[in-house]
Amino acid sequence: MRRSKVLEERRKQVNPEVRDSVALSFRIVDRIHDILVEKGLKQKDLALRLGKSEAEISKWMRGTHNFTIDTLVSIEKALDSPIIQICHSQVYPAHEFEPIVAAEP
Repeated sequence: MRRSKVLEERRKQVNPEVRDSVALSFRIVDRIHDILVEKGLKQKDLALRLGKSEAEISKWMRGTHNFTIDTLVSIEKALDSPIIQICHSQVYPAHEFEPIVAAEP
């Protein structure tokens, strides 16, 4: 994907303390942008589907918006595509799942 020079300059100016949060926000925006391109849609189309103004969507797409879970779910439904996929797998030792049995009196 071709990146905006303005966005790239903004990314460079981010305080290191908030870099991870902002980086995730930019990845979310990049994903939304990719979906719009894949589907031949514009931000205006997303605004219409969400019942939002074009200005609000444009603000979101600048990369500094703090998306709520509800907003992300609405965008996923409006675009019929996943935005964030979370996979968490951790193998726990079997003993962690052994039932606790109370001792008889």
